[in-house]
Amino acid sequence: MKAQVPKNPVFFVKTVNTLVADGDPIIYPKILYNNQDYNQVDHEVELAFIISQNCKNIQAEHGYEYVEGYTIFLDITARKMQISDRNINLPWYRSKNFDFFGPIGPRIVNFNEIEDPHNLNIQLKINGEIRQQSNTKHMIFKIPEILEYLSKFITLSPGDIVATGTPSGVGPIQPEDIIEASIEKIGTITHKVILEE
Repeated sequence: MKAQVPKNPVFFVKTVNTLVADGDPIIYPKILYNNQDYNQVDHEVELAFIISQNCKNIQAEHGYEYVEGYTIFLDITARKMQISDRNINLPWYRSKNFDFFGPIGPRIVNFNEIEDPHNLNIQLKINGEIRQQSNTKHMIFKIPEILEYLSKFITLSPGDIVATGTPSGVGPIQPEDIIEASIEKIGTITHKVILEE
């Protein structure tokens, strides 16, 4: 995204209203589509992990003790809105938290089933065309580091979902697009983008 590599993980919250199960549509909000200042919505495919137990102030070497399993997460973002808010020192909250902006699935793969979560092929297609393709070995921050950092600030609870960041190739989606997001050993989620009525 042409940003400087951060010294520490950058984190933000996505709320439960964003969550969408595999196969359900992603709704493109009219308030964005009909507004030239805000009419760019982007895809970001990410490996996510699920928290197994309460954790606070943990050390990275114990990080995996708090991981239940792994899944695919699509961080859908109102990009023009995010940039506009950031430019006037507002938080990213509204650009990340529209309804249906957090597709997830198709399942949670148990921690023991994936030997190395930092060596998984990751891909996103729109209408059959590859837009993002990489491997989780290129993650800037590994899962134990992310957990150590996050748990300094907040208590994580069982069932919390932590997404880890996206590879290059982020770009816009449009109504009627078909999005397929895949991660090796986890599967594929498929979503049609539908304009809000």
